[in-house]
Amino acid sequence: MKNLTIAVLLSLLFYACTLDEEPEIVPVEYSSLKMQPEQDSLFLRANAESRQVSLIGAIINTTEKTLRNTGVMVDLNYTIRTIDTVFQGVDVAGAEWITTNSDVASVSKGLITARNPGYAQIYARVGNTTSNFLVVNVRAVDTAPGLSLDPPETILIFEDHTTISGYVQQGAILRVIEPDSGLDTNNVIYTTAGTFIVPVIGLNQGIRLITARATNPNNAALFTERQKTVIYYQPYTIEADKIVGNWLGTTLGKNFNFRITHSPIPLRYDIEGKLDIQFEGVGLVRDIDLIGFLNPNGTISATLSKSTNGFSISGKFDGYFKTTGTGEGSYSAKAEKSGWPKISFKEKWTAVKLP
Repeated sequence: MKNLTIAVLLSLLFYACTLDEEPEIVPVEYSSLKMQPEQDSLFLRANAESRQVSLIGAIINTTEKTLRNTGVMVDLNYTIRTIDTVFQGVDVAGAEWITTNSDVASVSKGLITARNPGYAQIYARVGNTTSNFLVVNVRAVDTAPGLSLDPPETILIFEDHTTISGYVQQGAILRVIEPDSGLDTNNVIYTTAGTFIVPVIGLNQGIRLITARATNPNNAALFTERQKTVIYYQPYTIEADKIVGNWLGTTLGKNFNFRITHSPIPLRYDIEGKLDIQFEGVGLVRDIDLIGFLNPNGTISATLSKSTNGFSISGKFDGYFKTTGTGEGSYSAKAEKSGWPKISFKEKWTAVKLP
């Protein structure tokens, strides 16, 4: 009985000790961090404004599997590496926040506060991962308001309307003008974050310049202007048809070719070409079919595909034409085969029209 009593007491003592122990917290390792809302610049007034930003983190889970090739490459064993990316919100209170100029803008737990006129860069760090930089432009109350437009600066379209969007400093009077079509939109409404989007309709053919102007409400002589160039031609006209022909694309130092032609569908342009992709663990897969068309707003809707011996490639090819002779965008693809994990790939591209 005495031994049983001692055993019970020891058990109770061990249980009590375990209650006092803190659970082990394993820190999350993020592969990347992004501030939200996602923008390059922030315009604030000195000693008058602050802005809360949040963080999104990417976690990459990597697994490996050794397989035997069945004909896509030479006959051999090799390892497939699968990468899954998960995005999640990050506790701003647990991040380290940094400002490059605390006299201009301070930051604490994601709250950016304007101090004095000038520029500062704000970013966050969690562990060994650093977020993107946000340029904070702090202006005095009696200066021209801050204003920026979303890229691209120039775009080719095949319809008589488009949009212009960007960021403006709070309190400013925002106006959008396109004189050739008679567009003059006063007092454009924007969000509390300063974002705006304005439809531009009734464009005439040719190269059109859309102007956004942000004016100080207390002094009309203090204003900032930004401009966006829109190249508008109706399809199947001489100027629009300059896009028809052979194009040379480039990505990661590798070239690829595609061709733009008149579509059997009236007033549409088709795109067709071949693309090579270097998949990790598989190698270079050549001659992936690129097939699609151009939307009226100048953007590209195209797919990537290839199938051989049970091995398939599928993906999307997106982008836009900046002029009738240049374009850019991005594409994503995945490789699949029965018994394999999925392999994904993403990359940007640029292109020029060949003579």
